Amino acid sequence: MASNTAQTEFRRHLRKKNAGKQAKRTRANRGTTPSFPVHTPEADQNAPAQVAQD
Repeated sequence: MASNTAQTEFRRHLRKKNAGKQAKRTRANRGTTPSFPVHTPEADQNAPAQVAQD
């Protein structure tokens, strides 16, 4: 049987290792920048006219 100190240190190690694991996984999958509209009517109106290049 492990000593009380060994058990405590092991538990601290586990807590530190697992801290934020779910948050890190979520950030990796979803990213940190919220989605926002890129092509809004205002943006299209303010954009310079595009010239077709052949």
